[in-house]
Amino acid sequence: MSDESVITIEIRGQEKAALKAAQRISALFLSSGPCRLRRTPGEDEVQLLVHADVSREPGEGGYLDPDEAEGAGAFLR
Repeated sequence: MSDESVITIEIRGQEKAALKAAQRISALFLSSGPCRLRRTPGEDEVQLLVHADVSREPGEGGYLDPDEAEGAGAFLR
């Protein structure tokens, strides 16, 4: 991705906690939602990536309002 305002967040942990973290990130920022869930054989942890647009500042109307959050996760897919 070439957009300077889009970051990739790597989350590692137990699957339930990792997915919850990705959902919380998606509630704050326009994001891809959880993508590319990966498991390493023999490991308990999973890895997943979230691509988030962090161009909006909290003081500038920043984070998503509840009415904006619905469906926002699809913007990077």
